[in-house]
Amino acid sequence: MELRRSRPSRQLAQVLVVMLALLCVVLAGRGAYDAGVTGVGYARSPGQMASDRRLHHDFEKIRREFVATVPPGSRVLIDPPLEHLWLQRFSEFTALAGGTVVTNRRDADYRASLVHRDTTVGRRFDVELTVLQPTVPQPTVLD
Repeated sequence: MELRRSRPSRQLAQVLVVMLALLCVVLAGRGAYDAGVTGVGYARSPGQMASDRRLHHDFEKIRREFVATVPPGSRVLIDPPLEHLWLQRFSEFTALAGGTVVTNRRDADYRASLVHRDTTVGRRFDVELTVLQPTVPQPTVLD
């Protein structure tokens, strides 16, 4: 007895292959469009690209300083608590160094603060890392 594929299953496979190919074309077209829009934006505003390069340079400089200063396993307090992307960045630096982000000053070995200054070419960022001395509770003297 010879088994033959039924015509509907073969047609279904062809339809699925065509749909997958169309999906790939649409996704590639969308990526090309987004890249083109980004390129035109940079061409119209070269200052934005320069600003992005300065921000990336500051990010790399802060990362190197963070890794060089904070030893693995340290507990880091991010102070003041940042409400933007730098909080995530400092948290990542700490985690990648094998450290822990803490929220209580008594538990921290280091304090990391973001320092920014406005210059003629835009805002520049730096990190201030402070070694925290362990706080020892003072005994209460009763009279």
